Amino acid sequence: MSKVGILGGTFDPIHNGHVILAEKTAKELKLAETLIIPAAEPPHKKGCTASFVQRFRMAELAFEGKPGFAVSDIEKKLGGKSFTINTVRALKEIYPKKTEFYLIIGGDQLFTIEQWFRFEALLKECHVTAVTRGSISYTDMAEYANELGHIKVLNTEIPDISSAEIREKLTKGEDIHGLVPDAVIDYIEAEGLYRG
Repeated sequence: MSKVGILGGTFDPIHNGHVILAEKTAKELKLAETLIIPAAEPPHKKGCTASFVQRFRMAELAFEGKPGFAVSDIEKKLGGKSFTINTVRALKEIYPKKTEFYLIIGGDQLFTIEQWFRFEALLKECHVTAVTRGSISYTDMAEYANELGHIKVLNTEIPDISSAEIREKLTKGEDIHGLVPDAVIDYIEAEGLYRG
């Protein structure tokens, strides 16, 4: 039985919080592989500052040389709005039948999961693992997850970094070293992304 993690997001840009989240969850859940999946057309956001190609490349750079991690363009190939249920079902068509999928989400996403497209079906299609982040309490998350059922909560220390905060810093010309992998910073500078 192979266990595959799914970490989706806009990654606009990807940052060290995403990388640490993926690494710690992979270790905790003993995942054989973790797929980093940039959303092609996020259903809950108005759009991205960087293009899909740029966000995909930044994700590749963030996980370059890290065994057990792969960046997937499956949501771009599927086309249309990037609904997680569709992504999971498409992955099930590709991977061997006995593969178990673990959807990795942050604490902030846990409290909005009921608004996700066909979320009840999603809970049946894969294992959902919510990870504590920032000021969101483990107790609150565990209680909410228990109400919904089929969701595991991991109490893991993940840096509270947001892509919006990074974009704001870059617009102001502030330093983002320590928040974003160095290779990603170099790419952002080369592409002239997020400038005011």
